[in-house]
Amino acid sequence: MNARKLSSVLATAALTASALAATPAPALAQSRPLNGLFSCEGSGKKQEGGALIGAAAGALLGRSLAKNEKTLGTLIGAAAGAAAGSYIGCRMQSTDAALAEQATKKALETGVAQSWYNKRTGNSGRVSVASSSYGPPIDSRNMRFAPGVQALPSYEAAGGAYVAGSTANLRAGPSTRTAVVGRLAAGETFDALGLAPAGGWVLVGRGGEAVGYAADSLVRPAGQTIASCRVIDASVSVGGRGTSSQRYSACRDARGEWQLTQA
Repeated sequence: MNARKLSSVLATAALTASALAATPAPALAQSRPLNGLFSCEGSGKKQEGGALIGAAAGALLGRSLAKNEKTLGTLIGAAAGAAAGSYIGCRMQSTDAALAEQATKKALETGVAQSWYNKRTGNSGRVSVASSSYGPPIDSRNMRFAPGVQALPSYEAAGGAYVAGSTANLRAGPSTRTAVVGRLAAGETFDALGLAPAGGWVLVGRGGEAVGYAADSLVRPAGQTIASCRVIDASVSVGGRGTSSQRYSACRDARGEWQLTQA
C-alpha cells in the first residue's frame, strides 16, 4: 500500500466514522434513558461506543480500499475509525449533546419537531415526531354507547380532552355515510374516548358515554397531550460533511422517564 492510498484510507475512514459516531443514538437496539444517550460517562462506555462504531466503519473502508493487502488495510482502517469514533463521540457529547438532548426531550414532551445548532462546532440537528400513542388499545366492551352509536371492537387511545375548531356534526359511525346524531359547537371541549383504528374519526364522550364520532379534521387536542410512546427521527449534520439520520421508539417508564430504543 503506497502512502497516497494509506492517506486516503485514513481520511475516508475518519470522515465516515465521524458522521456515524456523532448521531445522538444508541448503537444497539436496547432501551436506554434519554440522558444516557448523551452523557460522556467517566467509565468511558460512551466513548467506547463511539470507538466501536468508528472501528466498524474504518475496517470496512480499509478492507475495501487496500485491495492486495486486505489484512493490513482492515487493521489500519479499524484503528483510524476507532480513534475518530472515540474522539467525536465524546466530543459531541460534551459540546453538542446538551443542545441535542434538550431538543429531543422537548420533541418527546410536546410532539412538535425541534431543531438545534451549535455555533461553536457548526454541527446541527433536528428531531421530528413520526407518530404518537397514548396508551394501549381500548376495548369497546368497557365503554358505554348512546343509543344508535356504533361500537367498534377497539380504539386507539386518544390522550384526553379535545376541542372543536368549528361546528362539527356527530355521526353514528366513523363515516360521513352514517346518520347525524348530534353536534359540537365551535370551541366546545369534550372527552376524546378513543380514535378509530382506521383513522379520521374521534369518538366523542359526554359524561363518560360515547355520543358520536367527529371528523378529526374538525377537532384537536385541547392542550398538551401526554403521550406514552412516540416514534422520532433524529438527524445530525456534522461540520457540513453530510447528514446522518436514525429512527427511535421512545416510551415512558413507570416513573415517567423516556426510554429510547433504536428502531
